[in-house]
Amino acid sequence: MPLDGLTVAITSSRRAGELARIVENLGGKPYIAPTIGIETDLKNPKEDVLKFLDNVISGDVDYVVFMTGPGVFSLFSIAAKLGLEDKLIHSLSKATVVARSMKPKMVLKKYGIEANLVPEENTAKGVLRLLLASGVTGKKIAILWHGDYPEQLKDVLYRASAVSVIEASTYRYSLSLKEEGASILESMGYDYVAPNEKRVIQLIHEIIAGKINSITFTSPPSVHDLFKIADINNVSQELKNSLNANVVVVAVGPSTKNALEEYRINVHVMPQIFKMGSMIKALDDYVSRRNQLTSDRTLEA
Repeated sequence: MPLDGLTVAITSSRRAGELARIVENLGGKPYIAPTIGIETDLKNPKEDVLKFLDNVISGDVDYVVFMTGPGVFSLFSIAAKLGLEDKLIHSLSKATVVARSMKPKMVLKKYGIEANLVPEENTAKGVLRLLLASGVTGKKIAILWHGDYPEQLKDVLYRASAVSVIEASTYRYSLSLKEEGASILESMGYDYVAPNEKRVIQLIHEIIAGKINSITFTSPPSVHDLFKIADINNVSQELKNSLNANVVVVAVGPSTKNALEEYRINVHVMPQIFKMGSMIKALDDYVSRRNQLTSDRTLEA
């Protein structure tokens, strides 16, 4: 097996156990150390969420964009607590609904909402290209983000003559997985492992010591928080050096790859289909090719 004996670090909290089983099935040794969790307060939603709901329910938006499944689930949970779920469903049935990927699309479907548009590239840039191609001149757009969001997308939409862009996030990223954040993932049926800062520090030292063969990242925040912890512990440069010298670095998609490259980390593997299972398969293929190349060179020598 290509991954036979290789230690593969998993930095995802969601589906960590599933990824570990895939690694094991391919002969590898999973090292689970999630670097990111989510926090939310469904009982006391933030002002931006209330504004988002108010605009969508009033029918005052043309496009409603959902970036993540947990975002959809938590928004509907908040709406239900406020007695607004039926109004939200009715309003969404009249707007053009955009889902960043199949995950938010599937959660929307559970509430009887069909996503009208899904970009080919399941990233914020993919959503932006889809909106621009669909026409945003004179349009009002509401975007429900993940735990953080870039200002650039809103700026581009305004430059393309969108009338208004309303943004909100129902949760934020955290180094811990608080009770309500965990309950959202559990209610959605996600297999998750709560982040633990001591475990992440241990992972960093294992990387520096050359004990980790590969590391997988499934979101930009999982990258940022790893380096945030390394920086706090004054080992960020050692971590970067070790990742570039000794570790096969794997990114689930372009946004995560870009986040790694911000820290000048070389990304060796990114799947063509930006999904977790495809990511591990792409790692398996990469290691197979590398092993074959090493074998061929040995025979030639």
